[in-house]
Amino acid sequence: MVTSQIRDTIEQAVLHEQRSGALREEFARHLPQLHERLVLPEEAPVDALLDFVTRYIRSVPACLRLVTAVSKRQGFFEYAAPFLHLAEDYFLHPPETLAQEQGLRALLDEAFLAHRLLEEVNDHHIRHLQRPLLPLDMTEANIIVHYLLGDAFASRLEALVEFTAGQLLDREHLWEGVRAASGGDVAGIGTTQD
Repeated sequence: MVTSQIRDTIEQAVLHEQRSGALREEFARHLPQLHERLVLPEEAPVDALLDFVTRYIRSVPACLRLVTAVSKRQGFFEYAAPFLHLAEDYFLHPPETLAQEQGLRALLDEAFLAHRLLEEVNDHHIRHLQRPLLPLDMTEANIIVHYLLGDAFASRLEALVEFTAGQLLDREHLWEGVRAASGGDVAGIGTTQD
């Protein structure tokens, strides 16, 4: 299963960070600028940032599994599958511009792409069906990661997500099929355990 490959990749990145401390050092160097944009705890702010980033990255496989399960249960997996595959590809085959980095820093870029793509899908789902696809809102977490990545770089990633999502989402016939598959009403969604 692809999500197990993603989990393995994540755990390798966590081990890389434990050995190298590269992302910890980067956060420590940029702490004054990060304090300007983010509310950080006074005690151990770098530890808090690393914990947040690790949880953000580790949440990707669970989000992918959740969207898979919900879309299968509600009869529109065929619609959701291209987005799921793209989010998986961001991790397993990152765009060339991201391939040079290693460890958690590299996966932060890829997790951002995956979470932002799922956020775009969720937003379109709400707009067309008046109900969320995902039971969680990643907007705030994505904004924090946007700051951590830096505005210029994160904006380039945002443009990639918006272009990709636009290619797949802005076709009304897709939404007609999803409405029909869900009977025009999408049931409430609960959370799942990772």
